[in-house]
Amino acid sequence: MLGWIKFIVVFLVALASVITITVLYNADKPFSEAEQAAIDSVLGSGQLVSASSTDVFNGTVPMVTVYGVDAEDEETAVFVSPQRVDGFEEVKLKDGITAEQAIANVKQELQVNKILHVTLGLEVEGPVWEVAFTSDNGKLNYVYVFFDTGQWWKRILNL
Repeated sequence: MLGWIKFIVVFLVALASVITITVLYNADKPFSEAEQAAIDSVLGSGQLVSASSTDVFNGTVPMVTVYGVDAEDEETAVFVSPQRVDGFEEVKLKDGITAEQAIANVKQELQVNKILHVTLGLEVEGPVWEVAFTSDNGKLNYVYVFFDTGQWWKRILNL
């Protein structure tokens, strides 16, 4: 009888592990495919010579931001959106504030407990850093800081 109990417990743990891994893999698959397609299109168009990383930005228009080096050997971010067919927008990273400076701007005015992510994206008003963080009271907050000037664009606080 003890052998059957051990078998059932091991079987259920193994089944739960397989289901968890399958669900996590399938949940990440669309993001991975979108990021790889964005990298391929940016490298194929010649806007970047090499790509170092990507971020998914879900603003007014969902897009993938591809970071890399262009033909002039400058660090560049290229915004790729499946909804836009008229080419890609790009910014030179030296022309704006860094992610660390965006975080510092947020920390000057708000109580930040933990930074969740900082993502560069493109809105109608221009490129923005999306800083997501939890405050001291544990609530979720989003702050958007303009890439060019470091000024606040909008805040979504205490979700």
